Amino acid sequence: MPYQITFKDVKDAIDKIKEIDALTKRITALEEQVASLKKYVPSVIFHAKVSDGKNPGAKQRLIYDSIIVNKGSAYNPLTGVFTAPVAGTYHFTYSLLGGTHAENTVVHLMRNEETQSYLHSKLKSEQAQTASMPAILSLNKGDQVWVRLDSGITWSGLGAMNFQGVLLEADEA
Repeated sequence: MPYQITFKDVKDAIDKIKEIDALTKRITALEEQVASLKKYVPSVIFHAKVSDGKNPGAKQRLIYDSIIVNKGSAYNPLTGVFTAPVAGTYHFTYSLLGGTHAENTVVHLMRNEETQSYLHSKLKSEQAQTASMPAILSLNKGDQVWVRLDSGITWSGLGAMNFQGVLLEADEA
């Protein structure tokens, strides 16, 4: 016996189509909302290193001139300065490899002219030691972070000196 389509079957099908249409419109609206919110929370990630052979001297800002990643363009490889594009919590890591003729090498992680943390390498002549330091900082929009060589000399060969940062969480506006 052939299947008979009733008025109720047609009405139920139309109701389901209306539900699907309403859900599709809601999904589209939510996707648009997510896309518009993404512009308020930028992706900020950088990783830079000092080029091989550029061994800076003491009492100066280290310039990590070789960019590996600079999503958000908040790190300036010409000045060595990271400028926070938004207020929030950031994670930084920086490294040091003291030169073989530097018995006392110190680098500082700086924020707006204030030391936040430091690395210290104290060695005998002809020795080398690498070190890295993580730091989590709460920054305001426009705060600047960089690494300063305070004393000693460094060695930059084979990507030994790195500076990295990532926005962990943006503050609510």
